[in-house]
Amino acid sequence: MRKKIIIANWKMNFLLDQAVDYVNDLVKKVGNKTTVEVGVAAQDIFLSDLVKLTSQSPVRIIAQNAHWENFGAFTGETSPKALDNIGVDYVMLGHFERRELFNETNSTVNLKVRRALNNDMNVIVDVEELEQVQSVLEGVGPSQMEKIIIGFEPTFAIGTGMSASTKGAEEVAAQIRKTLRKMYGPEISQATRILYGGSVNRQNLAGLIKQTDIDGVLVGKASLDFQSFWELVKIIHAYSVEASSSK
Repeated sequence: MRKKIIIANWKMNFLLDQAVDYVNDLVKKVGNKTTVEVGVAAQDIFLSDLVKLTSQSPVRIIAQNAHWENFGAFTGETSPKALDNIGVDYVMLGHFERRELFNETNSTVNLKVRRALNNDMNVIVDVEELEQVQSVLEGVGPSQMEKIIIGFEPTFAIGTGMSASTKGAEEVAAQIRKTLRKMYGPEISQATRILYGGSVNRQNLAGLIKQTDIDGVLVGKASLDFQSFWELVKIIHAYSVEASSSK
């Protein structure tokens, strides 16, 4: 069974003291639980502090973006090697807002994915359309796929409060897995985790997480309130415990 994962995508929110309080609370609540993988995607300027807070915790600290080069004259960008150097081993790439607001393309996302992998980072690569999967994974070898998580976010569902139907979300996840099977074979396609993102909340999470091909969720607005996010973590934890005990 693929391990379930839930990620809080804070986007450009919080100040440092707020971020620290949130992650401290999360570390205490999560404890040593390993039934669910819990991550926080925070602004770059918080990452070093948050990595220190989670050094003895299973909570993952995730960069929201990184460049396709390790060093160079790229003012305002973030080096994946520098992220790795401060202990950040997860990066999210290709989010809809990066494409929509900052003109990222499949080609630039692919360059970033490959550079992050070359720095031995784990990559959550986001797509909005099924056709993007092959493009963003071009040049990614089978042995590197163990470090890839695919996130899919329907454009209409991002920040709107409108979520894809449970059936619709599962159909897309199944198609992504079918594409991975064609690219990498059945073993890798079955091992790769696929996340759903787009207006995830308490009302729709239980249905989403029970689907065969959905392995977790990327939470935006609902993650900005700690208690709301923790309620979502508990839902996935309860499902994972139940699923494990029923085997």
